[in-house]
Amino acid sequence: MPGKTRAGNQSHPEDIPSAISAIFDQVQNASANHQKNIVALHKIFVDLAKLREKTKNGDTILVGEKQFEQAIFYLLLRLLESKKGASGNRVVKFFGGFMRYINDKAGQDPIDEEDIDDDNVAYTPAARFTERLLDKLLLRGLNAKEKMIRYRTIQLCSELVFNLGEIENKIYYDLRGGLLARMEDKEQSIRSQAAIALCKFYGLDDPAELEENHLRPLSDVLFESLAYDTQAEVRRAILVNLPVNKITIPLILKRARDIDATTRKLAYTVLEKNVTIGDVEEQSIGFAHPKALSIEQRELIIRNGLGDRDENVRTAAVKLIEKWVETANMSAHVQDGGDIHQEELSLVGLLKMFDLRADKIVADAIIRIFESNPHIIDGITFSDAYWSTLTPESAFLARTSVEFYESRKDDTRLEAILPVVTSFAFRLQENFNILVDGIRSLDQIMSVLDDEARVLRQDQLDNKEFVVMEMLKIAISLDYGDEIGRRKMDSLIRDMLTHDFLPEELVAPCMEVLSRLADSERDLIRMVAIEIVQALRDPGDNEDEDGDTQQDMDPETSFGSPGSTPSQTRTAPKRREDMLEAERAHADKIDKRCLCICESMLERVNGTLENNSSLDGIVKELVYPAVQNKDGDSRELGFKCLGLISLISRNIANMALAFFIKQMKIEQNPEGLKVIIMQAVFDILMKYGQGIMVEPHSTAAWVGHFTELLKREGASEEFRAVLCMGLAKLALPGLIVDAQVMHLLLVDYLSPQNSHNQKLKQCLAFFFQAFCASSIHNQEIISSLFISVFCELCEINSKLDDNDNDEVVFMTQITSMFLDWTHPNKLYTDKSNEQESAYINSCLHFNIARDIVKELLHSDSNLLKVHKKILCQQLPKLYLPDDADENTVRYVNILLDKVSSCRPLSDAVSKNAFAKFQNSFAKKYEKQLEGLSAEEYLSHEKHQAEAQFLNDIIPLEKDSVPATKRGRKRRSGSVTSSAAEDEPSTSNKNTRDRKAKAKRARLSTSDNTPDDSSSGEGDDETEHGSPPASRRSSVAPTRTMAKRHATRRPPVEDIADSEEEDEVTPRNVRPPPTLNLRENTKSGHVSQVAVDNHPEGDSEEEDEVSGLLADL
Repeated sequence: MPGKTRAGNQSHPEDIPSAISAIFDQVQNASANHQKNIVALHKIFVDLAKLREKTKNGDTILVGEKQFEQAIFYLLLRLLESKKGASGNRVVKFFGGFMRYINDKAGQDPIDEEDIDDDNVAYTPAARFTERLLDKLLLRGLNAKEKMIRYRTIQLCSELVFNLGEIENKIYYDLRGGLLARMEDKEQSIRSQAAIALCKFYGLDDPAELEENHLRPLSDVLFESLAYDTQAEVRRAILVNLPVNKITIPLILKRARDIDATTRKLAYTVLEKNVTIGDVEEQSIGFAHPKALSIEQRELIIRNGLGDRDENVRTAAVKLIEKWVETANMSAHVQDGGDIHQEELSLVGLLKMFDLRADKIVADAIIRIFESNPHIIDGITFSDAYWSTLTPESAFLARTSVEFYESRKDDTRLEAILPVVTSFAFRLQENFNILVDGIRSLDQIMSVLDDEARVLRQDQLDNKEFVVMEMLKIAISLDYGDEIGRRKMDSLIRDMLTHDFLPEELVAPCMEVLSRLADSERDLIRMVAIEIVQALRDPGDNEDEDGDTQQDMDPETSFGSPGSTPSQTRTAPKRREDMLEAERAHADKIDKRCLCICESMLERVNGTLENNSSLDGIVKELVYPAVQNKDGDSRELGFKCLGLISLISRNIANMALAFFIKQMKIEQNPEGLKVIIMQAVFDILMKYGQGIMVEPHSTAAWVGHFTELLKREGASEEFRAVLCMGLAKLALPGLIVDAQVMHLLLVDYLSPQNSHNQKLKQCLAFFFQAFCASSIHNQEIISSLFISVFCELCEINSKLDDNDNDEVVFMTQITSMFLDWTHPNKLYTDKSNEQESAYINSCLHFNIARDIVKELLHSDSNLLKVHKKILCQQLPKLYLPDDADENTVRYVNILLDKVSSCRPLSDAVSKNAFAKFQNSFAKKYEKQLEGLSAEEYLSHEKHQAEAQFLNDIIPLEKDSVPATKRGRKRRSGSVTSSAAEDEPSTSNKNTRDRKAKAKRARLSTSDNTPDDSSSGEGDDETEHGSPPASRRSSVAPTRTMAKRHATRRPPVEDIADSEEEDEVTPRNVRPPPTLNLRENTKSGHVSQVAVDNHPEGDSEEEDEVSGLLADL
């Protein structure tokens, strides 16, 4: 017997299991006693670790550690079998804390000499216990059959991975492999716990070892699950526990667009926590700090966060932005006595990190900060020094503050921050002069600058231009009660509009200020049409050639009295043909400036052309020549102005529509011009409605034009999006509602070819819901298009190289959308009005059921087996009204019986769904089906069309004529049953003997199989069949492939379904043949047709415009 060398402090080792069990009993009831019990359990562990024995050979037996291990493993095994609940979770937390405690203590306590090996490496009792725990218990539990054991095991692993201490390399890779296997578990709770554990291993992989062992990097698995796992719980687990660094930041930003609102909110919370790192006293910039992010990433965070539809997500985004403001200038300090406050310094520092000219979203972010923290804006002082030294950031901040107080209607605070009009006008003039000097200087030295210097000078020039633009936006909100200040601002804006170096981006804000200064709309048109445009196109003798914008010019003396006609005192302009090349280029530049000014003015005009005669000259002398111009920019501006003028003149609109139709059909026109024309057409139609849709431009004619455009191939995404958006706007108020147009819109919306056109898809997604909910007539149109659209989409998908499973999911979603759109409960109607009866007795889904069954009966149907299965699965989901037309009920019932007799379904899923619908249909309409038989119903003269359709249906056995009726024999098409193929039949006795055997594959023939004696024998699988089930015979008989008819559909692979497991063949099957789908030749489907080119040249355009001028 070996003798004990160290007795330890335990006088009664048999009481150890009881003491440990008592501790576990306490910790499962409350978390408050965990720390106390961790210390107590550690004392037991230390005492037992000292209990050792030595053999005669001198080997040490760890008796105490073995006793502790057995007691702990017994309790943990009971934990693994426990169900989910708070008690088990507390035990897991306690045990994780215990493992952390013993490993920490092992590094602090003195090491026993017996725990040091020959290589002078310490192997402590804590390390031994940890390795045995993983090797003997947890690694085995990861692959357990019971999901509860796997869940508790993976939960323990996720608690222990940070407290493992030092473990062997083999155990690490075993644990890593087990956790990776659980990432593919079917239970989401197990996958989430495995993700938590793996996130703690992130960054520990050695690339050399991974390549040597042919292992997949851990980061790839985590990143893939974060992006594509179907359960939000798993994605959130990875999002919270994944370390934040430069690699993971883009992945976290993508979760800001997650479909789950909680996940989106959590993404901003994670970013907020990583704005800074370190303690409060020694903070440094984190990976989520705006200085560590790119401009695109900052704008993406603000745009997605503040634009989210969920309020909680927007709140989390605002908190992140507030944290950015607090830490924008972490290393900056304000000097004592300085005029800049900390709030202003922080906001300006944050604004410097954004491109303020790119998007409006930054202004929305600043306003949200002001709303949540009013003390920030109250701490900003807009003094004279502030307005005298404007930078792009300070000007943007001032303009945003003005908008904030205007939205809150705080006139007192608004008056306090806005300067006097006269002083502000002088400051605006000063900044504009600086901008003009910069433009002149850059033009002079542009040729001698290198690329880097040119970019730097252009950035400086853009900053100056941005300051002027922000000042013009602030000028709109000024109080113009001071007549002197108003006159000064009016004179300055006019001079700016007529200045040669005015950037095009400043025209719109200048026009907005001018409209604010004008006494009326008529006065605005007079100033632009008579004074500004004429001054640009035909400068008078009184205009100074080197006009200086710094001079305070009186508009009344500069451009003559309002009543005078400038054209009477000026010489006639030189014709374009007589100009030199330089003069022609200068004239084109002036015309572009005038068109830009006129476009901005027309956008602010609400009156009619007849009441503003000043516009006649602009239309004839500026707009009409511009649409004939060969220069692309001038032509586009001309079409924009012509469209805007059409909105204020119905006579011009009637003539312009004909011109626009011609231009839309000219293939040579650039896509940008086509988009402008299309927008103008829809604006005109929306403005005048049915009143303008008269001959020759009737509603039917417009339907033809739009149908032709929808069928046109090669159109850009923007053009197709504008076209679909315009048709949606016309359809909602009922201006143009046509079944063919709706069909093409549905195909455009649902086709995978337009999956990247998000503008189109977002518009039509809202449109079809609103369109169907607005009236029952619209629902009838959509329901009547269900089968035709479904068949066309099936044809489009068959031509794409997509995964078959993805196609099934996609087509199932489409059918669900149709049923949702056409459901009577989705119809928005007042229950108290006359439509209540239509609301209750709607037969739209009833008609859809009839169309589905008729499609199943069509012998020339191009639908594959999987497509018919999708249709059958939708039948039980249809809404059937209580009171339906008796004749319609009888006809549908006859169709259902015809499917069972002439077109029997082959797969179990379709059979079960069809039988379920047929039984519910017969039970619901039991009374309506009483009386007349099917023959008596079809013999009536009113039902001859239905009778003809049913008589044209050829039964399946006649439609495909095999050597025997293989559709009724289970051995048909089976390799194992081919030896008995020559026998005429099978006796009843043999049939009964086969009942106890495994079911064999059943191979039915296709609906479209031609008459051939060997049809079906050479195919492993057809539309209605499954592949052979077994290969028991040692030598399979030789088969020959039958010649197929030209229209016969090639074999299609069955998609296995969970509901078919009892009837389909086992997995020991031959691989299916390769698909080679033919094109759909069904004439009833609409396909994309190329529109004939219209090679009209410039001469036709000139004749068209000349006709318009003649009409005027």
